[in-house]
Amino acid sequence: MNEKKKVILETAMQLFAKKGFHSTSIQEIANESGISKGAVYLHFQSKDDVLYSIFAYYYEKLKKKISEAKLDSFTPEERLEKLLYVQAQEILHHKEFIIMQFREQAISMNKEIDDLILKIRMESLETLASSIQDLYGDRITPILPDCVLLLDGMYSSYIKLIVLQNADLDLEYLPRFILSRLNDMVSGMLENNTAPFLSLDHASTIFQNMSHSDGCERKSPSHILNEMATLINRMNIQDNQRKELLETIQFLKKEVSDPNPRRFIFKGMLHQFEGFSELDLYKTALIDALELDQ
Repeated sequence: MNEKKKVILETAMQLFAKKGFHSTSIQEIANESGISKGAVYLHFQSKDDVLYSIFAYYYEKLKKKISEAKLDSFTPEERLEKLLYVQAQEILHHKEFIIMQFREQAISMNKEIDDLILKIRMESLETLASSIQDLYGDRITPILPDCVLLLDGMYSSYIKLIVLQNADLDLEYLPRFILSRLNDMVSGMLENNTAPFLSLDHASTIFQNMSHSDGCERKSPSHILNEMATLINRMNIQDNQRKELLETIQFLKKEVSDPNPRRFIFKGMLHQFEGFSELDLYKTALIDALELDQ
């Protein structure tokens, strides 16, 4: 991502946190960024596009930080503690982004942004679930959904104190304290044979419905391809890569308009999207929609 685009995103993030998304104009973003309004539109199609890019930009930075932490080299307990610590550090470094989330969380932006936020939320819970399962083993399985939500709730409450009340908390000790409380809860539930509040079946139904709720998985192949084209136009890639991807999309759209699309064509052309993680969700959706063998 070029420097000017980063400046626009960082400025917009601060303004959205301070004034709110709907109360901030593109002109204000341009003025605060020290660039022209036209220059903003060279990088972003709309204010919604700016907001979508903020979420995508922040999430990619967080994933990069987690990857750089090399969590696989730690024990399960150290890995979970380190995960929480890295997340807390990144949150502290990007308070404006979190404030913006808290400010706008009750408002539905648009379908694409809502889907991205939900994807980030689901991946975060899945990461916690995997880490907790690694830490406690199979004995935790019946109460795993409750443990994930309890841990997430505790962590989020302290993060709100840091972000919204500017509480000066020890970020190194906070993960250890939270994990000690998780240990207390897990030990108590296991020793007392406590029945789960949220059973595995119930949790599976809830989260599956969340993941598939009006998402691209249930859309037609043509609709999925249109959404892919929109996303490709926003991706930070070279112009020749963008051109090739969009040409592939156009070819597939023509193919899918045929009453009997040639599935082997799709299987071959889908390889063109490999290496672009942003498109993985849509690639999987196309495979499911066309019932292709993976």
